Amino acid sequence: MTISAAPNDTVTVHYRASTRDGGVIEDTNNRKPLVFSLDDEAYLESFRQQIVGMEAGQTKTILLDPEQSFGLRDHRRQLTVPVNGLPSGIHQGDQLATSIDGSEVNVWIVQINGDEATLDTNHPLAGETLKLTIELVAINR
Repeated sequence: MTISAAPNDTVTVHYRASTRDGGVIEDTNNRKPLVFSLDDEAYLESFRQQIVGMEAGQTKTILLDPEQSFGLRDHRRQLTVPVNGLPSGIHQGDQLATSIDGSEVNVWIVQINGDEATLDTNHPLAGETLKLTIELVAINR
């Protein structure tokens, strides 16, 4: 009798996440596999749902649209702020944790132009279609 992964199982997986054009985001194949519960909301719901129904030893490759992963890019999530309000030594491309309207968010420095800096609160993978190759190593009940 074959056992397939159920929504509340703990699973062990190897996965490779890349952008549609092949840029590798993360790959567990050369390190310890990921062990997590399929009901753990810390992981993308679309990722967890793809594992439900898989059998140990099975591998599948899927594409996740931006709406299924980190959302669409939203130009309204970019802010222009004075450079002197940022930590000294900050550079374009740096990431900062800050508080906006009482919530802790990560922002990326998109551009520094004179006395102003453009910050982006979108997730860096917002707008990207992700390609995931998932190998279900084990199901733990």
